[in-house]
Amino acid sequence: MNPIKFLILLIVTSSKTLLFAQNKENIISEITIQTDYVENGVKGFRVAATCDYNVLRTKYPTDSLLARALTNARFSLKLSVYQDSNLVKPAFGYQKAFGRSEWIEFKLPCNPLYSDSKPAPVNNTVFIPYAALKLKEGKQNLFVSADLSGKDGFNTTHKQHTQSSIFTFYKPPSKIFECSLDSLIVKSFDTNGQAWDHELFGTDAPDLDFSIKMGDLEVGNIHKGNSYRISFPEKPRVFRFLVSENDEVTIFLTDTDDAFHDPIASWRFDTSNMKDGVVYEQKEAKANLSSFSFKCKIGKISTQKEIELK
Repeated sequence: MNPIKFLILLIVTSSKTLLFAQNKENIISEITIQTDYVENGVKGFRVAATCDYNVLRTKYPTDSLLARALTNARFSLKLSVYQDSNLVKPAFGYQKAFGRSEWIEFKLPCNPLYSDSKPAPVNNTVFIPYAALKLKEGKQNLFVSADLSGKDGFNTTHKQHTQSSIFTFYKPPSKIFECSLDSLIVKSFDTNGQAWDHELFGTDAPDLDFSIKMGDLEVGNIHKGNSYRISFPEKPRVFRFLVSENDEVTIFLTDTDDAFHDPIASWRFDTSNMKDGVVYEQKEAKANLSSFSFKCKIGKISTQKEIELK
């Protein structure tokens, strides 16, 4: 073959391969925002992003091709919160809630759901408490950016960037919530007389997970495997984070397992019923606990510097 013709053919082939490998179909079909949404007693906004993989049928027109493309596909979705052109930062106490990221963003798996010869829409929802936003009290205008990326079963790369419309809400005043845990001891058997964990040759202690949540967002956690006790004899473990007025803080104690998570106990604190600076010690008996000791309180924020120093 003529060297020049071969070079032209190589360039054309490479260009086709590059175009095939970088597809930009609009898989994200919709982003909706619900402001003043209440999740488990906490006010914030809810983001819902819908991914519709039916758009890939134009590329893979037969059921067999589409099935192969989607069955082994791996996609991820990143949702980020912006004010103007700036990413919004997490407020005091929420850094771990966003994977220690400097910004408020979620990275979620978004793999296709394929059944009955057609893909079902994939709905990804996240809830963000108003208290989690490092923004001033009052009127706010934000938008959510969505970035989808991944490869289908033919190893073809797909990428899409889109964003929601600008939405407006009023950020309520914030206070500092503090929870300090001294100790807790779980009974050897649950209320049904059953051991928490069953092993091949007997029983085992539970894998304890002490989780503090704002809505469904975890803001504090202690995990201790194979133990009936969580204890801090010298100095209590303290968690501090911001809450909005009238928010409710929920604490869950769970026995975590690979297959099932067994609830052990839970506590709920309605901040509208808590007075500033007053320490509330938990004394209510819990059926699955031999004993427990932890305290909570709420307080005003005098300055931004005070938040950063705490």
